[in-house]
Amino acid sequence: MGIYEKNIASLAIVNPDLATKLLKIKTNKKYEVFASGHYADANILDLEDNQFMYEKRPIDEIEETYVELLKTYKLYKVMYIYGIGNGHLCNMLLQNFFHNHIYILEPELELIYIALNLTDLSEDIESERLIIVHTENTDSVYFRNVLVGLAFVHFKAYDLRLNSHFYEKYIDDIQKVNKNIIKVFQYFAQSSGNDARDELLGLKHFMQNLELMLKNPTLRNLEQKGKNTDTAIIVATGPSLAKQLPLLKEIKDSVTIIAVDASLPVLEKAGIKPDIVTTLERIALTSIFYASTSVEFQKDIIFALTAIVDEKLIENIKDGQFQFSMRPTGWHYRYMKFDDYGYLGLGMSAANMAYELVSEMEFKQVLIIGQDLAYGEDGTSHSKDHVLGINEIKNNKNDQYTLAYGGKGEVKTTRVWKMFLSGYENIVSKNNEKKDFLTINSTEGGARIEGTIELPFKEAVDKYVDTKHKKEKIILDMPTQDEYLENIKQSQEKINEAIIIGKDMKKSTKKLLKLLTRIIRKYQKYDIKDIHLYVKEKETRKMVDKIAVVRNKYYKTEFKEFYESLISPLLTHLEFDVAYWSLQIETMEKDRIHKNWKMILFHHEWATRIMINLDAILEILEPKLESILLDENEN
Repeated sequence: MGIYEKNIASLAIVNPDLATKLLKIKTNKKYEVFASGHYADANILDLEDNQFMYEKRPIDEIEETYVELLKTYKLYKVMYIYGIGNGHLCNMLLQNFFHNHIYILEPELELIYIALNLTDLSEDIESERLIIVHTENTDSVYFRNVLVGLAFVHFKAYDLRLNSHFYEKYIDDIQKVNKNIIKVFQYFAQSSGNDARDELLGLKHFMQNLELMLKNPTLRNLEQKGKNTDTAIIVATGPSLAKQLPLLKEIKDSVTIIAVDASLPVLEKAGIKPDIVTTLERIALTSIFYASTSVEFQKDIIFALTAIVDEKLIENIKDGQFQFSMRPTGWHYRYMKFDDYGYLGLGMSAANMAYELVSEMEFKQVLIIGQDLAYGEDGTSHSKDHVLGINEIKNNKNDQYTLAYGGKGEVKTTRVWKMFLSGYENIVSKNNEKKDFLTINSTEGGARIEGTIELPFKEAVDKYVDTKHKKEKIILDMPTQDEYLENIKQSQEKINEAIIIGKDMKKSTKKLLKLLTRIIRKYQKYDIKDIHLYVKEKETRKMVDKIAVVRNKYYKTEFKEFYESLISPLLTHLEFDVAYWSLQIETMEKDRIHKNWKMILFHHEWATRIMINLDAILEILEPKLESILLDENEN
């Protein structure tokens, strides 16, 4: 097998779309390759503008570039290079074991073809140490899917460098790529937060709702039996909803209506009963939507709730069918091993949750209405009859703009709505790969949701809704008593395991915190810029080694499986700083001492935050275990 064939075979495993594009190229036409001896010395001529890839002898210029990159990026876990060149710079960078991932962002398909003919990169392509991106038609949604976990951990160190001066002529594409990658990192940083209280509240509610979840149907059962027509309609509560309600009422018996919780009172006033209602939030305020609807209206509705909802919300649902699922963002939910109850709520709104649900239910098409994700033309934020008022969200100076529905002009939106929008677009892009599934945005207003088909509601109904078909009531299967008791026993075992693991981590962290406190107090009277004059490198190195032991226990053992997603919101932004400082190169003893000292200071705060959160988590788990054991004994 030749070099090119090996590279293509590896690429076909990790990026089949790019491999398919490359296989259509029979020979290079836009570029001519001048090779004299080793491939590293191959120069490439752009026949359209008569410009060579390298201005000097290629191997010399590439080595100069490499040396320059080494000065700054030697310790970087993730690197971003614009342009593949002749492939030699990729090969040189891959020799550095510090680089876990190298992104090559190349605008010209033919240049990827040439480079993969010149050098064997197959092993690193297959292991995804080398990630080649053809930048044509890429956007932020694409990069959300292609960026790996380490890229997010080290996002503060993101920097895009050129392979050679040749690529300066692609300035427009460079700016577009850079903007889209930064957009992904901004979304990540905003959604990561720095407050663990939400996660702790979610854990508290989950433990409160655990038995009720296990007594009711699974998400898997809902996905299998919840499709009673070919067309689902997701009803959100944007300003445009009111104009769509008359038509929705006409077809209500021929479509599966999945409503977000906030639209429930609006639909009751309009005389439209949804089949399924979704709720994502853990806050008590969400219960008002259920308190504002009648018991008779609730009858026969399936309430698809995340298991972290507030108990007031549950109290306000007097009829209908409960169905609970867990949030995919929390590892502690997966730790419980109740996979049949499933995971919904990767996005950040009840509407995102509804779309995730229909994506798994084998509908032929989903129509979205009322999903403006922007202020109305009159400045309102929500639909007429919205319980919290049409101006629940008021315009403010931090508002932003996004592309309007229809693609003409922009509409005013909020940072939060843009996050909801990103949640939609991420899943829409995946659904568009399915053969028999259409996502149609019939909101007829607000923001454009990239990837959806924009079609007026009336046209979409005429085209896709069979009004002669009348839907049947959705009936789900309840767990048997034996299944319930088996799941309760499993919950006891998993909670007990988590408590033991948490207490062990608390012991290790407490010991580390004492050591860090001792050394910080020992040298606290000295200015940090002069710390190298008073503390020995050996002493700081010893502390950094002890930090590494506890970090390994935190991130690389069973502790991570339950606790990390509960504690990480408190550590996330601190970890970004730790990651950034770990990449800095130190050449002298003074630099090494200062770097170690920063790690000591960072991890004193790190250990403190872990201790606080562990105490709070154990205060939730231990009483829950006692109550489950008590209930079992009573039974």
